[in-house]
Amino acid sequence: MWARPAPAAAKALNIPGHHFVSGGMKNLGLLFAVCAAGLGLQADQRNDGPRDRRGPEPRIIVYQHANYRGSALVLYPGDELASLSDVRFEGGGRINDTISSIRIEGGIELYVYEDAGFRGTAARLSESVRDLTSRLLPESVAVSWNDRISSLRVERTRDRRPGNGPRPNPEVIIKRAYQDMLLREPDPTGLRHYRGLILDQGWTEEMVRDHLRRGDEFRREGADRIIRQAYRDVLDREPDASGLKQYRWALQEKDWTGDDVREDLKRSDEYRRRPVGPRGGEDKKPEDGRRGH
Repeated sequence: MWARPAPAAAKALNIPGHHFVSGGMKNLGLLFAVCAAGLGLQADQRNDGPRDRRGPEPRIIVYQHANYRGSALVLYPGDELASLSDVRFEGGGRINDTISSIRIEGGIELYVYEDAGFRGTAARLSESVRDLTSRLLPESVAVSWNDRISSLRVERTRDRRPGNGPRPNPEVIIKRAYQDMLLREPDPTGLRHYRGLILDQGWTEEMVRDHLRRGDEFRREGADRIIRQAYRDVLDREPDASGLKQYRWALQEKDWTGDDVREDLKRSDEYRRRPVGPRGGEDKKPEDGRRGH
């Protein structure tokens, strides 16, 4: 006949008939409860679908067809797509040269380019466009932006009018850009061209300057004019060949300005050692050991 185990042994074996509740069973029950809660939470997350970690913020949606229809792609501030040939709509279709409408939500703006690499004809959009056939390319009476976008970038809207004042005069913007980039007044053709881009394509002063910087005149003559003027202003002499080469590269490839060249020359040993004469002025110690060129 089987002997009834002692209470301690029965408790260890958890045999029915003994009136006690095992601490191990309590822990096991708690473990089951936690697991069940975790499974329920996972199920809720699966039912909710993927969560948007970006949260509510401005966005842009580009569509394959007019009237905000067809395949779409959502873009956010900071997105830059240098070649739409490498990108697909969320449905899998190709995007390059197929965008026909654009929805803009919040304080955000879209820069679109006709060619890859942010090159070619460009436009800035700060409002939704239901049908891009209504937005013509510059100086065109028939060719529109519809199905012509090959690269784009998204930026937050920057208020370019201090105190929300009146919109700057395009001619003032153009003349200032020409003086800074080419050290000359704009010719009538250039003035008319950039005025149309500002009014019809939403171009900003930064876009005008960037376009001038990429132009043939800046690369042939404009950069050298800026360098020579900076040398005359700071060192009272003409630049030598090595200086021209160094600063030409900085202006063309690093987006330097004439002020950047002047500041760099003021940090040179030559500027520090210059004699103080009628054109004397500030005699600052250089920030580093770079020499004038």
